[in-house]
Amino acid sequence: MRTIMPADTTPTDAVLVVPFDGLVDLDNEEETETALFRTLDRVAARLVVVHIRSRIVTPQALRVLLRARTRAGERGTVLCVAAPFPVARRVLHLTGLARRLRLAATVTGAVRRASGGGACAHLATLPAQRAGEEKGSASRRGGRRTPRSNPN
Repeated sequence: MRTIMPADTTPTDAVLVVPFDGLVDLDNEEETETALFRTLDRVAARLVVVHIRSRIVTPQALRVLLRARTRAGERGTVLCVAAPFPVARRVLHLTGLARRLRLAATVTGAVRRASGGGACAHLATLPAQRAGEEKGSASRRGGRRTPRSNPN
């Protein structure tokens, strides 16, 4: 599967969204990076959102994204990543790159993150899950749990 970069991408505003399609592997890493860099160098956007439209993020894709972030930063451009698939976001979190790449679940969320508008809201859990985690977390941290009253 090939990673495709649009040849005619132009920013409509100060934000450029670059689709990142397919899997990046050893065979196409250099080609993908060249296409992404060419796009970054050709436009004068203040913010670039790389929209990962693949469920899988490979180590090669992570390297390309990190180098693109550095390249964008050298030009005074902010680079963010939007990844709609939970598995892709999970990989970025597990590798510790979610903050560095300003990860969001949507393009709109990435733009908001770039402008300082919030944390990783896409990892929020349902209120019921949060409540369950809080109860169990007290005992894991050495806190005291209150015993349940027996209705009998």
